[in-house]
Amino acid sequence: MRSESRRTSSASAALCRCWLLLLLIFAPVASLAGCGGCSQQTPAQQAAERKARELKEIEEAKKRLEEERKSKPFIVGHLTPLLSENLIEAEAGVSLRLAKPGHWATTVQPMKANLGDFEGRITVAAVDARGNPLPIPHTSYEMTSSRPAVLAKGISKRVENELLVPSAVEKLNVSSELINAGGSIADAPATEAWTLMPSHQYFLMVLAREPTRYAFLKVTDSVQAPYEDINGTELPHYRVVLADGNKPLPLPPNVLTWTSVAYVVWDEVNLDQLDPSQREALVDWIHWGGRLIINGPDSLDALRGSFLKEYLPADAGERTTFDLQSLEEFSTGWGARANGKPTAAISVTRPWSGVELQPRPGAKALPFADKLFYERSVGAGSIVVSAVQLAERDLVNWPGFDGFLNGALLRRPPREFSVEEGGAWTGLQTRWAGARDRVRDAHFTTPLRWFARDAATKANARNVSGPVDSSANAQFTYPMNAQFAETRLEVDRAGGLGDWDEFGPVATAGRDSLVEAAGVRVPAASFVLICLAIYLVVLVPLNWMVFYALGRVEWAWISAPLIALVGTLAVVRQAQLDIGFVRSQTEIAVMELQGDLPRGHLTRFTAIYSSLSDTYDLEFENSSAVASPFPRDDRWNPAIGDVLSTVAFEKYDQPRLRGVEVSSATTQMIHSEQMLPLDGPIRLSSQSNNPRLLQVDNKSGFDLTDVAIVFRDGSTAVEPAASDSAAEAQRKSWSKLKGFWIGDLASGDGRLLQKLETLSVAEGELPFAEERAAANELTSRKPLNVDPLLRLAFWFPQLDDPIHGARDEYRLIGRINKVLPGSVVSPSASQSTGSTVVIAHLRLGEAAAAEPDRNSPRDVQPAGQKNAYEEEPPTEDPPAEEQEQ
Repeated sequence: MRSESRRTSSASAALCRCWLLLLLIFAPVASLAGCGGCSQQTPAQQAAERKARELKEIEEAKKRLEEERKSKPFIVGHLTPLLSENLIEAEAGVSLRLAKPGHWATTVQPMKANLGDFEGRITVAAVDARGNPLPIPHTSYEMTSSRPAVLAKGISKRVENELLVPSAVEKLNVSSELINAGGSIADAPATEAWTLMPSHQYFLMVLAREPTRYAFLKVTDSVQAPYEDINGTELPHYRVVLADGNKPLPLPPNVLTWTSVAYVVWDEVNLDQLDPSQREALVDWIHWGGRLIINGPDSLDALRGSFLKEYLPADAGERTTFDLQSLEEFSTGWGARANGKPTAAISVTRPWSGVELQPRPGAKALPFADKLFYERSVGAGSIVVSAVQLAERDLVNWPGFDGFLNGALLRRPPREFSVEEGGAWTGLQTRWAGARDRVRDAHFTTPLRWFARDAATKANARNVSGPVDSSANAQFTYPMNAQFAETRLEVDRAGGLGDWDEFGPVATAGRDSLVEAAGVRVPAASFVLICLAIYLVVLVPLNWMVFYALGRVEWAWISAPLIALVGTLAVVRQAQLDIGFVRSQTEIAVMELQGDLPRGHLTRFTAIYSSLSDTYDLEFENSSAVASPFPRDDRWNPAIGDVLSTVAFEKYDQPRLRGVEVSSATTQMIHSEQMLPLDGPIRLSSQSNNPRLLQVDNKSGFDLTDVAIVFRDGSTAVEPAASDSAAEAQRKSWSKLKGFWIGDLASGDGRLLQKLETLSVAEGELPFAEERAAANELTSRKPLNVDPLLRLAFWFPQLDDPIHGARDEYRLIGRINKVLPGSVVSPSASQSTGSTVVIAHLRLGEAAAAEPDRNSPRDVQPAGQKNAYEEEPPTEDPPAEEQEQ
């Protein structure tokens, strides 16, 4: 029994060992098989499970990040130029931060206070590599910009500021500091790298309910401007900003920061998204040359009662459709090419929906586009409306559309396309017809013109080759010969048109007049003799005669000390006025008016003199004001070791430039600009029964003197010769002008214009020099000499300005002999004098007629070939329609 029991026990143990061995063998297999298939997952299920785990990890990371952010006192976002806020960099997912050098820019920065309410300020500045504000060239100052930052706990806020972008830098860094009420830094300063736009490049703003419909603009030749330079780069003419018209719009509230905007496309914009300052800025921008392009079918009804109502070219009528027959003239006219094949006709897959346009007085149909597109001049600018959808698919896909976009919608000169064979440029080249050397000239890419910034300026950029300069930071190219040469980009103005150029023609003329007017003058010997003679006459004979007549001759001895004291005070006072032993303020200004707009662009050049060291603030009554220190000349530079003083441009309840230090017995200058509200416009009108009888009315609220009316016939405009000096070019243009002298024109007065006579100007003189001299003889006080500015006031754009050079114009030129309101200097000056040159563009004729391009890209490139060095596409015959294109 014991043996049998032992055998049974041994068998059981052996069986257990077998099961254990099988378990050890098959357990891994079972686990790999998902427990024998009871919980087996498909690859899709496994991928979904992994994705769910990843999403959970991302959410947890976001929560941790949010908790960390909440633990910080402040959350401060990126400092971005407002105009480029909607331009998103694909990789980083942040705004591109584009700005034009030499222009004022509105900045925006989101921020939030987490721990409690905060009241302080945000300060921004263009800085160097060490974080110090960049010096203002040729001055002893550096400048920052400040704005209040009032934050409620836990609520995000967008804080706007205004910054003058330097022009004399290759790379731009901008810092921002959040400062509390006590003046200490509340949060760690941040520095952003901004990208500077080329001198010829501007913004094209699209404001639309569905902005993505206009994404096609980014790839058009009108925007991209194919032109491969020596360095193999292509620089677009425009940065297209697509903004949702139902959200807050990236439009600055100050028109003086719109100088980098060339065009605005408008399609079903929610008018509630524009505040009053944005609306006013848009109207001002149009009057100074901006072009507003309105998608009529969806926008005209809403604009009928809006702030733009009086400027619209047409009203919307009944809904209608446009078929192939109604588009035939448009297709043929804008598809024609003088030096190439006509483009294919528009293909209308189905009738286009649209509206019947009812043009208003003063409106004009675009060439070949009657009933389709109407435009109207508004000051120096214009508005164009469409009867069809601007983003109509058949229109956009039409091969002639880009030529219509360039010549009609953007109102730019015609282009020529070419491919250079055997030269340095190998790709498609886009040039302006008749101006091949001005490929990157801002006069062709923006219609905006500010007289104080752009009169008589050049704004081209060109590649220049020359000997190698090893000290220069230049780009190099290897020509075909063995010589090693340098190729560099030569730029007339870093910011193109609209540049805040302190040494441009108008700024230079203002400086010349200001230096003369504000100069310290030592009294001449005649002054001393005259004062002595008057004193002796009053003290002896006149004093004795008065009291002799009263029968009290003895009182003459009593009055003698009093007369001596009064005479001394009078002499000292007059000497102070001449020598400058007091605070003094001298201002030379230019005010430009456009059409019937009751606002003027006022540019001030202000000189502040003090016999003792002092610090001055300039405060402006209008929120549009911008200001910076103005260099006395272009030769002075701070010496090594000199400490620059910091001025702050602040936008609080009113803009002000704070902290302008003036050393003892020195003069400091300030350049400021603002939009000045007037009582009314200076208007040119005619009677309905006699359109040729013209009358000018002054409703501005200011009395004008030395008023002249000048007419320029645009057909007489000439192309200045390269060999002509500025003076010679101006004399040639003056010989084509007609004018009429008015003289004084008080506020509220009007004058009929008699026959305008051709100007006859003696060499070295100004127009109407004799009339002006005669008028000044009748005044009790000699006005300040502003001849350098008056000389420019008679300057008209010539044919080298392709957009405005051939326009007829009636212009009023006059002056206001006082300092205009709107700016207050503190501490106040004991003496203040000034003069303002007034330039009123009373009436502007039509711009040059819109024209199609001379040829098309497909005239010089095989279909599908991008560059001349690419192999040509297969030789099999393409479809007939493609051959025609």
